[in-house]
Amino acid sequence: MVDTVRYGTVIYAAVRSAEGPGVFGLVLLAERRNGVLFTKPISEDMGPAEDGCPARILDLLSEPSNEHARAWRRRCRARLARPRPSRGQTVVFAEPLRFLDGAEHRVLRFDGGSRFRSREGVLYTVPSWSGMDYTLRD
Repeated sequence: MVDTVRYGTVIYAAVRSAEGPGVFGLVLLAERRNGVLFTKPISEDMGPAEDGCPARILDLLSEPSNEHARAWRRRCRARLARPRPSRGQTVVFAEPLRFLDGAEHRVLRFDGGSRFRSREGVLYTVPSWSGMDYTLRD
């Protein structure tokens, strides 16, 4: 391993190849059940669905081995290039979000992390919001 980073149950790694001088990307899906850690390794050349790899890992990788790896890297870079809201900034989601209290909102104020507030001041948690389609307003 050259470098790794963990986001919840997903681990992104830059791994030195045993067959040469190259470094490739690896996604590990991890889950702990009954005290046992299970992992599922997915090489970048398999085209993993998870595309939250940080730039520091992507910058370590050698030339991609196939089109799946290229496409995965493009998705990761595109995600990194998306504008991130500042605390207090308005986020407009492409699709309305439905919450457990029955409310639906497309426009929310970013409170930090995964927390957002409605115009009425109600606090909501939106897991995985950064993977959703949204625009920002001042």
